[in-house]
Amino acid sequence: MKILHYFKQKKVSKSAKSKSYPIIDISIDQVRNAIRTFTERLPKGVYRTILVNEENEIDFNQLAHILGGLPSEKYYMSKETYDLFTENEKIIAFEMDLVQKAVDQYLKEYNEFPILSFDPLRRINYFELNQKQLLKIQPQTQFYLTDLDGMVTHVNPSSKATKR
Repeated sequence: MKILHYFKQKKVSKSAKSKSYPIIDISIDQVRNAIRTFTERLPKGVYRTILVNEENEIDFNQLAHILGGLPSEKYYMSKETYDLFTENEKIIAFEMDLVQKAVDQYLKEYNEFPILSFDPLRRINYFELNQKQLLKIQPQTQFYLTDLDGMVTHVNPSSKATKR
């Protein structure tokens, strides 16, 4: 019932939203903080993916009241991992969702991750996912398996170690 009330409220606020917001320059960290604030206010059972359209672009009309304006740049979010990306990285958000879904399905079906056992970087094995018909495209981005519950990342683990 709470969720239904939330969406009814959102419809009213959208139609009543005659307030225009200024165009502002913001950083990806400011976007991250606004999404965190927005998410904290969501009722149980409603997820931050309501901010993201089919192209993984963030709908800033829902965040403008938190940010104090609409960003001059577009930002994108993975619906599977909630990672944020700038305009020039938007393909990563799209590919990340496809790869994460394929990895999840592979784990469900084969009870192991689609990585080579001898690979210290834990790169996702696209060949294996393609062979099992779980991934229909060859991603441009190399993804890696993190230590966090089978989540994928585009950040090379060896580059993280050198930044310390």
